[in-house]
Amino acid sequence: MKKNIIYALMLAMSSFAVFTSCSDDEFGDTIFPEVSDVLDRSSATFPLDTFLVENYLNPYNMKFTYRLEDTEVDMNYNLSPASYDKALDMAVLTKYLWYDVYETIIANSTSEVADKFFMKRYGPKMIMLVGSPAINESSGTEDRGLAEGGVKITLYAVNELDETNMAELNNLFFRTMHHEFNHILNQNIAFSDEFKDISSGSYDPMNWQEKQDIAARTSGFITAYASKDYNEDFVELVANYIIVTAEQWEQYLVDATRGYEEVDIDATDINQALLDGTYITTVETTDDAMGNPSVYKILRYTVNRDEDGTPIRDEEGNLIYIDSDAIDGRAIIEQKLEMCREYMLDYFGIDMDELRQAVLSRMYVTDASGQPVVDEIKENGEIVYENKLLSPTVSDPAQTVMDSLRYQVTRFESLQVQ
Repeated sequence: MKKNIIYALMLAMSSFAVFTSCSDDEFGDTIFPEVSDVLDRSSATFPLDTFLVENYLNPYNMKFTYRLEDTEVDMNYNLSPASYDKALDMAVLTKYLWYDVYETIIANSTSEVADKFFMKRYGPKMIMLVGSPAINESSGTEDRGLAEGGVKITLYAVNELDETNMAELNNLFFRTMHHEFNHILNQNIAFSDEFKDISSGSYDPMNWQEKQDIAARTSGFITAYASKDYNEDFVELVANYIIVTAEQWEQYLVDATRGYEEVDIDATDINQALLDGTYITTVETTDDAMGNPSVYKILRYTVNRDEDGTPIRDEEGNLIYIDSDAIDGRAIIEQKLEMCREYMLDYFGIDMDELRQAVLSRMYVTDASGQPVVDEIKENGEIVYENKLLSPTVSDPAQTVMDSLRYQVTRFESLQVQ
């Protein structure tokens, strides 16, 4: 959410009144009276339309739409609609990895504040799918999701959905879902002012996009976007925490203890710079008159170096990292995370660690202890876990979990009129 946060927050008060004034018995008929009770069985989209009515409209009084409606999107963007197949996948995955997860957590919660109508009360009244990303040409950023006034969530770039790559699914969609949903929760019930004060002098609403996530962590922000303002800081913490494993989260915290620097490297020295173990990413390049890179601006770890600039290593051959900004980023992130935990438990009866475990167990194959099973470790140290969507179901080894999710829609094909 990058574009309409101010507008969304302006509507927060009215959204609060609408949602919190409802008792358990006050949920009435659909707020979408134009939706016909009888779908067109001759329509090619009948299976998905039926699934959406039965799994979103009827139980949650919510409209899930994948047709591009010009009245529901910002026409300043050059947007394209979601394809039917990608919309189908997003519809079943949203239920599987978002709605069903929260329903399970609430059902099992022993907290007095746990609300059996949680998703109906706080869930968006509309989810809008858009096939393409929303490109902000002026800033060079992309909007992947948008929450408006506590009632609507737009998910962009749906046509890029690839169920075989869980890391990308997280980066493009699931993190966005949890991010935007937590904005809605915050718009209904505000979090503590103490959270806002922790990094009050460090937010950078104008230049956050120029930062790298890994460098932002050393200042106490889980991502660069979290450094935009305290609202984004809060929801980024929640969204990132519940979709990553314990090992991945620990690496984030290790990142937060290190220092980072941007330096210019001459093109003749770039290969050595890439090999010394401190390189993170190239920020930009400067070309010579022939159009060839002459200077690389890179982001690298701050470490002890000798007079020649070569990294100094300890007796075991490890780099000696320097926390050059003198800020304990790890402690700050952990302090903020604890406040997020308290907020979710105190106001909604949701244990964030149980929520995380429920999410991970649906994303990845887990062992007997409930921990995700490692599939491979890449050369850069990135851990890849076994994708549960691609694993066989217990009831039918010839069918994958993703196949079974799709069947929730395709089973309605038998009711179509040809």
